Amino acid sequence: MIEQFENELRREGKSPLTIEAYRTDISQFQEWLSGTLGYESEKITETDVREFRQYLNLQKKLKPTSINRKLKSVVLYQRYLFKLGICKEEVQLQKVLLKHTIHLDHEVKVIEKQELYRFKRTIEAENNKRDIAIYYLLFGTGIRCSELVAIELDDFYLTERNGKNNYSHVLIRNGKGSKSRKVNLNAQTVSAIKDYLDVRPTSESNRLLLGQRGPLTRLAINKILDKYSKIAQLEEKVNPHAARHTFCSTLIKSGVDPKTVCLLSGHSSVDVVYRFYVSSNAEDKQRAVDGMQI
Repeated sequence: MIEQFENELRREGKSPLTIEAYRTDISQFQEWLSGTLGYESEKITETDVREFRQYLNLQKKLKPTSINRKLKSVVLYQRYLFKLGICKEEVQLQKVLLKHTIHLDHEVKVIEKQELYRFKRTIEAENNKRDIAIYYLLFGTGIRCSELVAIELDDFYLTERNGKNNYSHVLIRNGKGSKSRKVNLNAQTVSAIKDYLDVRPTSESNRLLLGQRGPLTRLAINKILDKYSKIAQLEEKVNPHAARHTFCSTLIKSGVDPKTVCLLSGHSSVDVVYRFYVSSNAEDKQRAVDGMQI
């Protein structure tokens, strides 16, 4: 039945990563349900979902955001079963979500300025034009790793200089939620891309980033970042998600309005930008009280 549900998600245009996340959450629920009941059952009730919520909260001790993500997956699957007539009553998501009793600021992991300098210096010292382009595309555009490896040569529009209605950009054709968007490129990123294109190997593939065995994968990108993090002797490894958070956070702190950040980064709404990047982090709050004279 899960396979049929996955086919339905594909028809709706869900990405492979999203579908895999649904499968993982639903499989965990089914494993818990069969273990609790002592037998397998295709039917899902509101009581089942509530008990699963308690299990995730009290036994697995997951964060509320993780619990609610899993519950949303299960409820979506239950709605599919309801439409097929397997379940007699549709579960209402708002009735089963875990309520946040205390609002906690959601702080994202960004790479500090000194750490970023060491990381960037290490990459440039190696002088691998492809890896330098990867650095500028990640930190200069905030694109997701899946979007980075999907970029093709035809997706770029590069100009000698940016001017009115004539800006260098990259077209992200299939972002999260199957949405497309144009992401503007600054002069440093354009220069890095051009330098790489000058030495890019000839290939039948139209993908921008190539390795010895063909187009780079998400795993390959992470291995490249891991390598430079180790050489730079960073305390924590740099990853594409941290680069994305750093990009968005840097823009917000530079005074760029949240709507523009939302459009560039491809976030689902301005509310997400406010939630993740506009609110003060722990360091900002500590600096504020340290500066008080009382």
